[in-house]
Amino acid sequence: MNPRHISEVPDDRKAIAPYNFVELPEKVVQISPESLPQENRYYLQNEKRYTGRIECTLTTESPLYIRCGLTKEEFECGVETKDLPDFFYTNPLEKYTKPVIPGSSLRGMLRNLVEIVSFSKIERVSDNQRLFFRAVAANPNKDSSGKEYKQYVFSKNIEAGYLSKDNEGWYIQPAKIFEKETFAWVREKEINLSNIKKFNDDEYYPQYISISYETVDRDMSDRAKRLFALNVDLANIYKAKGVLVTSGNMKQGSESSPRRNHCIVFEKNATSPKLRIDHKAIEHYRNALTDFQKLPPFDKNWGMLNENCSVVFYYPPETGNKVGFFGQSPNFRIPYSPEGNGQAATVVDFIPSNVNNQNNSSIIDLADAIFGWVKKDKNLPQNVRQRGSRVYITDAKYKFDKNGIWYKGNPDDTLIPQILSEPKPTCFQHYLVQPDDTKADQSKLKHYANEPKLETVIRGHKLYWHKGINPNIEHPEGNNASGNQITKIKPINRKVTFEFNIHFENLTKIELGAILWILDIAQSDKYRLKLGMGKPLGMGAVKIEPYLYLSDRTSRYGKLFNSNNWANEETKVVAEDYTTFVKLFEKHILDNISIEDYPKEKNKGEIDSILHLPRIEMLLAMLTWNNFLKIDQDTRYMEIERDVNKFHIGRPKPRDKTINEYQERLVLPTPLQVIGLDDNRRMNTPSSPSNSGSPTDAAKPKPKPKLKGNDVGKPIAKDKQSQQKPNANSQGGNSAAIARPPKPKK
Repeated sequence: MNPRHISEVPDDRKAIAPYNFVELPEKVVQISPESLPQENRYYLQNEKRYTGRIECTLTTESPLYIRCGLTKEEFECGVETKDLPDFFYTNPLEKYTKPVIPGSSLRGMLRNLVEIVSFSKIERVSDNQRLFFRAVAANPNKDSSGKEYKQYVFSKNIEAGYLSKDNEGWYIQPAKIFEKETFAWVREKEINLSNIKKFNDDEYYPQYISISYETVDRDMSDRAKRLFALNVDLANIYKAKGVLVTSGNMKQGSESSPRRNHCIVFEKNATSPKLRIDHKAIEHYRNALTDFQKLPPFDKNWGMLNENCSVVFYYPPETGNKVGFFGQSPNFRIPYSPEGNGQAATVVDFIPSNVNNQNNSSIIDLADAIFGWVKKDKNLPQNVRQRGSRVYITDAKYKFDKNGIWYKGNPDDTLIPQILSEPKPTCFQHYLVQPDDTKADQSKLKHYANEPKLETVIRGHKLYWHKGINPNIEHPEGNNASGNQITKIKPINRKVTFEFNIHFENLTKIELGAILWILDIAQSDKYRLKLGMGKPLGMGAVKIEPYLYLSDRTSRYGKLFNSNNWANEETKVVAEDYTTFVKLFEKHILDNISIEDYPKEKNKGEIDSILHLPRIEMLLAMLTWNNFLKIDQDTRYMEIERDVNKFHIGRPKPRDKTINEYQERLVLPTPLQVIGLDDNRRMNTPSSPSNSGSPTDAAKPKPKPKLKGNDVGKPIAKDKQSQQKPNANSQGGNSAAIARPPKPKK
């Protein structure tokens, strides 16, 4: 059995977020390629395949926004998409009077839900992003990831040098050594250079300033920096030369002294041999660049690997001359490497092989069968490599409204939404399964350096909580907000009605039943689906009412006209008859899923609806409309500077005015616990044989090879960047296991 998330997170360890997860299936429900129809003919209903359409009426229940695309002229002028506030439209003459919901958005929403309810594979998960973290402030006795980080990024381990490049690539020329060190810390308040921009300067940026100096005093007031600091007295020899480095954008102290120390790197040692930077280390570094590391003096594609950045900090190789760990400050980022071989992990590594599309490219599931697929593996048989969709979804056209089309009333009025960031999966306490045996204890939490699949997996499909009919979506500063992370939008109002069609061909009753199951949920007063941008803010709640029409293809092509109209020969199916298709779909799922996906103490044949499956209960919890959750207490982002006078998560210290709600690595509960439902999942234990090949293997992780100093990576802790406030706008799509922590506050 795959690791399962803790069923009951203790109250003092519970995190909150506007999102949660529907857990992974234990087994994918597969479809045989031979069972799929030929693509060059229509099948008849007596051949147990159906063609027709589902006429859908969509009503917005909260503000909705889908951005328009760039025109040819806008694209040629270099206009950025975020600078286009208009809602999507197809006719420029009607963009203010007839907004359009693109069929591609509707299709994406529908396919994502079909994947969940049909126990299909996890699709479209990128393996390009390598996972890095930094845990300089993590206490190794309290934090599960701090100990591994300290093995490398620690005072006695880190050295400094000078970046250079030749025809063989990037290398480091080490700095001179004084009293066994290559750099020393200096207090910012003691720096009196006229050309330096200090940390509290509004125009602060990382600087590399060539200097001469006589002494560097140790900062005894800062425990962390006292470990690094070095007394240097060279006055009796000569004024030493070096480079003052002011890298970093994280606060270190109080508001009045946010950055206590900077570094002085001693001058270059021209006689030392060159230390080459491993090409894998460079690849991993570039994959992990933050927004801050893309701004000057850094390069947007290469970070500090450019002519503007002269100094580098690194972990010296124990053998050879290849450097595997480096960065622009002594507390640099290091990749997670669960195998201990220096290779940085990706999210895909933590998807179980039985539900991972990348590892099981030959598997065809129900979502594939309905919506089609293209496989990258060229060695697969032709009938498995690709197949066209049997579903086509039209654009949704505006029909009428009850309260006006536009959220702001006037089609010319725009608003600036709250800033949202892109997902950051390094927030492992939210996005990786934390099994029951961790007890949500900070010192026992699983992270990306743990054994993938054996010790932990990704949480599953990410969805967002609804926040009612009038969510707070506007930026606190309104239209006075400024910065390169803001955007302007023109949302449409609630109670705006659209119509669209889902055309389908040659679907079985089971395949058609999967679509109708979702649409039946979508028309219920209990639930709403999510569409468009701003989902974390509560935008995009929609209700869909379906009407099924089945086509008689023999009669359809037997005549061309029906009176004065085209002969369509469709039969409208009454709602009561939907149950025939839905029940067959549910039976198919119940018969083919793993027993581990059944509720505890229930066997196959003892339940008659997938509504009783814990995984589907999680989905319905996330789709629940007008739930009793308190928005500020249950469905907001946590903050790194939360006012202690407001509802907050975590334990503030006496005299604290703000609290960092991420600091204690609180664990995100399941949707069932959040909404107060019983958790009837079958839970595995460390000694369960289904965890691995044997009870012994399951209880004891595999040993990791010892990592050498010149290897590229090392399993380590969570990056502080996942403790930051939200950044820029984002659609917040229903992606699998991707975090959305806040951006750093400069």
